[in-house]
Amino acid sequence: MIKLPRLKSGDVVGVISPSLPVFSKKSLSRGLKILESLGLKPKLGHKAFEVNTNYQAGTRADRISDLHSMFLDDEVKAIFCVGGGYSAIQLLPDIDWDIIEKNPKIFVGYSDITTLLVPMTEKTGLITFHGPTVEDSLSFDLSSLSKGKKFTFKNFKNTLFKGETGRLPNFTEWKALCPGRVEGTLIGGNLNIILSLIGTPYEPKWDGKILFWEEVGESIEDIDNYLWRLRIAKVFKKIEGMIVGKITDILAIDSDDEKWTNLDKPPTIENVILKATEGFNFPILYGADFGHDVPSLTLPLGAQAVLDCPPKGRVGKITIPQKYLAD
Repeated sequence: MIKLPRLKSGDVVGVISPSLPVFSKKSLSRGLKILESLGLKPKLGHKAFEVNTNYQAGTRADRISDLHSMFLDDEVKAIFCVGGGYSAIQLLPDIDWDIIEKNPKIFVGYSDITTLLVPMTEKTGLITFHGPTVEDSLSFDLSSLSKGKKFTFKNFKNTLFKGETGRLPNFTEWKALCPGRVEGTLIGGNLNIILSLIGTPYEPKWDGKILFWEEVGESIEDIDNYLWRLRIAKVFKKIEGMIVGKITDILAIDSDDEKWTNLDKPPTIENVILKATEGFNFPILYGADFGHDVPSLTLPLGAQAVLDCPPKGRVGKITIPQKYLAD
């Protein structure tokens, strides 16, 4: 794996829009101030403010150009994404992976940016980071940070500036759904986006991996379907363990709709996970602090991790035993 130098005060960092356009310049400004408060010097991509067909930040050519340009820019030490979306997959066929491998940078994002994080790590060996986006999860009001935002901000800083190893901090209690202790390589992100890579040249090699995932704005039925797709794709036969993050804004079945009135109550997400993974003997941790809401950890894809889900006490933990950034 390619281990990059830790960030330090004075570093120039790129900010690009590989999927959605900028929705709020005010929110983007707040996010840029967060980066500046860390001593970083944000540099916006030339096409960062472009809008194409409503939900895309510029044309495919615009977005690929900004991505390549930031990796080729010698003064840029890290690249942050403005936000998520649903169109980063359009970039994959035309990304020059040699440019990234020969000019490696810290690369950070989540949600639709999973589309770039996973192939980037798999194809180049670059440690990438499932972490805050600039307009969304970094657009805090610095004068009044909640405990959850402070947790997110502190871990974001410790991960990228210190390359902090050891047991990951937890804001909430993480439940051990299935017991076991394993070591493997972290890979993951948004569940739906991970599924979009299955069966493509950008699907990761699952052997030896600890899969982490989160989801937002889906129903229990959707999540059930997604997990069974992973099962049918034989992902569960290969991974070492599973870490489930926060599942937020769950869509409820309309109980007022007549067609649902005589049916059983829907299962819990925990039950859905256990049923979909039934027959496989790997540890599963549920409710870890990452996802589409704060508090949220910054997680290094490609780094080695130890997943520990004890049979007693039901409280699990994640440990990063080795350095994933260079001194």
